[in-house]
Amino acid sequence: MSVKTFKKGEVIYKDGDKITAVYLIQSGGANQCLIRGKKTIDLFQIGSSHILGEQVILGQSTHPTAAVATTETKVLEIPVETLKQHYESAPPTLKMIIKSLADRLRLAVNDVRSSKLEKDSSPCPEDQVAKVYGSVFHTANHKGDRSQPGRVVVDWNMMKQYSQRVMGESPKRLEQAINILVKLKLALYEMGKDPTNPDGPEEIQKVHYLDLSLVESFFEFYQYYYFKGGRSDLLKVDELCMQMLGAILKMSENEQPDRFGIVGVDFAKFSEYCKEEIGINLNNDHFNRLEGKGVFMKRKNGGTGVQLQFESKEFRSILQSWKMLREIEKWNEKGFVDMDEKEEKPKKKSSGPSCPACSADVQAGAKFCQECGHKMTAAA
Repeated sequence: MSVKTFKKGEVIYKDGDKITAVYLIQSGGANQCLIRGKKTIDLFQIGSSHILGEQVILGQSTHPTAAVATTETKVLEIPVETLKQHYESAPPTLKMIIKSLADRLRLAVNDVRSSKLEKDSSPCPEDQVAKVYGSVFHTANHKGDRSQPGRVVVDWNMMKQYSQRVMGESPKRLEQAINILVKLKLALYEMGKDPTNPDGPEEIQKVHYLDLSLVESFFEFYQYYYFKGGRSDLLKVDELCMQMLGAILKMSENEQPDRFGIVGVDFAKFSEYCKEEIGINLNNDHFNRLEGKGVFMKRKNGGTGVQLQFESKEFRSILQSWKMLREIEKWNEKGFVDMDEKEEKPKKKSSGPSCPACSADVQAGAKFCQECGHKMTAAA
């Protein structure tokens, strides 16, 4: 256990971060909130003698809220393993009381969180993401024209009217949501002149959906993990995992899937590709990190070496969902979907010290990774 001091406004941890320690506030206070880019949604404040990170008792692995110091705050940092040892050694009756209070607090925090998010003025609040893309899918699926192979075409005015009247979706939010699909090349706009104003500017006439199944997969994926307690961390974009998933899919482009849709990639070639293109040396921690995000693959020994086997269709759906989550984050930060934004190429990791678990850059001599909390064994 150690004592840490946080300055006013300093972030103790962010929502979605892995719980690596529990903090007992000795002096000062903290604001429990949600951090959305440059915006902060305040929930409630706590003071001295209160604990942060108690959800780990219930088996939760990530923080459901962020904590920001409201003044100079001194905390006692208790490692998770130390807390669990004390908890397990407590009398059964006391353990039951602690667990009951922690569970009641979890329900209260979730209620406050939901209430605050309902009043969130973001262009697309978290609790509305599944709704808007559900509206897009069901409207297109019900009203779309499938006469053109490989696409579903919907009249734009019909799209807006049906989504608003039947789904209760705002036309403005609907348009921005579809802009993301167009930006990611999952949809196309058919432009033209308004028949009532032939001299006016070109406007959207129809929307061509190129892969409606991916839209369905995304809102199903989002609603499942958002409304399932304790798994919202799967909706946080991990850039390294996204790069690795994109890399393995790129390497499997020319591979022919078997009758079950499974493809294989040579591990040695994938490892070399990651080293050259992403700047990481693959190890088990990287695969554990992918599995923590719901991405599983089988390693099979063969005559030519180790093969990584996976279902390509599932991996493409996951990668597309991550890309959409990243675009939604940008949308909420900027207030609109930037259609002219240039796609940034993945940056290689720096040659300095890095965490073996998450590959994040760390300071020389650091004992723990600031990103994931991994203990740096090389540190003295």
